[in-house]
Amino acid sequence: MSDPENDYEVGYGRPPKKSQFKKGQSGNPKGRPRATKNVGTMLEEIFFKKIPISDNGVRREVSMLEAILRQVANGAAKGEIRHVDRVLKLLPVLQDSLAEDKENSAAAIDPAADMAVLEAMAEIFGTDPEALFASSQEGESDE
Repeated sequence: MSDPENDYEVGYGRPPKKSQFKKGQSGNPKGRPRATKNVGTMLEEIFFKKIPISDNGVRREVSMLEAILRQVANGAAKGEIRHVDRVLKLLPVLQDSLAEDKENSAAAIDPAADMAVLEAMAEIFGTDPEALFASSQEGESDE
């Protein structure tokens, strides 16, 4: 009779049975190592993590960044020179943000774009834009 272990031929692509993985055993038990986080990702996790604060006796959760900005603003209001300096350095950022918001809101109110939408809707409904707008005005006054 032949022994199954002796029938197995060891060679290229056929390692010895003793060195093969056992059934149910992974060849990489720890798995792929996690990627290291870059500085931007770490800062994002830290600054946008929610923390509890007390605002006029009311507990609420805000981002770490918002809490820091509140502390700086409160310190400046108390007259602390370091905080006043930081607020003055942040003002251009605030002004740029406000200007950008104003531009975006002005772009949102674009009569030419509105007219193009009305014309497209009028074409779909088979009427002219003025009649479409007038019918929507009449519906509002009936309420």
